[in-house]
Amino acid sequence: MSEEVRKSEILFLYESSYNIPNGDPFTGEQRYDEETKKILVSDVRMKRYVRTYLEDIKKVPIYVSEKTGAGKTDSKGVLTWIAQNRNPEAKTNFGELLKEQTDVRLFGGISTLDDKVKLKIKGEDGKEKEVEFTNGHVQFTGPVQFALLNPSLNEVNLRMHQNTTHFTSKAENTQGSIGTTTLVPYSLIQIHGWVNPKVAETTGMTSDDLKLMYEGLWYGTSGDGSSHSRSKVGQNSVLLLEIVYDKPNQKIYGVDRLITLIPKDGKKGEQLRSMDDYDLNFDKLIEIAKSDKVLKIKYYTELQSIKDKLKDGKFEIMTL
Repeated sequence: MSEEVRKSEILFLYESSYNIPNGDPFTGEQRYDEETKKILVSDVRMKRYVRTYLEDIKKVPIYVSEKTGAGKTDSKGVLTWIAQNRNPEAKTNFGELLKEQTDVRLFGGISTLDDKVKLKIKGEDGKEKEVEFTNGHVQFTGPVQFALLNPSLNEVNLRMHQNTTHFTSKAENTQGSIGTTTLVPYSLIQIHGWVNPKVAETTGMTSDDLKLMYEGLWYGTSGDGSSHSRSKVGQNSVLLLEIVYDKPNQKIYGVDRLITLIPKDGKKGEQLRSMDDYDLNFDKLIEIAKSDKVLKIKYYTELQSIKDKLKDGKFEIMTL
């Protein structure tokens, strides 16, 4: 039996080493805050990790996919393809079809089809027939959201890297090209998210969906799915926290500042190269766990040093 979905905030920490955690789509260079010297990772990047893990590893249906008949650039075509190819119950309401997709229940989704569309689909008897679909112009807000841009906990000095390509750009060229890009030597990135139970009622998201999302966040970021690529190899999930509120109208101020990174041996943030170079301070997190607003704090980590610090009071080990 599924648990009740409760209002929560998410903190997810993962480390990266000599890669590009989140390149800008226009330049390909790592997103970077020049003033704070911290790298930035977008919500879109994190949702992509989850979606790819859910689709490739868990084999569950998702809406924002490159594997439907229409590809990834045509939302109308994708939903039409789903209606005709992934619709065993022959549903004719596009809104209900959208809610069949796991990522829509989690992150929301939109359809810009006409309210009434006629499509040929196979009925429950296996025979093809033309039926009228309704509710084609519908939008769902996702009950799970992440901050638009999430900064690393440490400062970073980006490093220029040159690479060569074997293949030439033109037939008359005899050599490949040389390219440059910026790499992140090391970063500990903190992702901040929110879970809204009222919105979950609209999309039909369950606690089982949320658990699957956490699994995708953990494993999808650290080497499975789209994180197993040339620019993403070198990432390791460190800590996943779900701060569960006692009541739906409660909130803790500054959740994204509850964990602090303290460099060792007089090093500066940009000199860090591994977890051996710093300590994580959880004093503020442990203090807010005592608040009446917090029902419990669920967490998952594979590091015993962190487990030893989060073993009292309302802290509860999460299963993935």
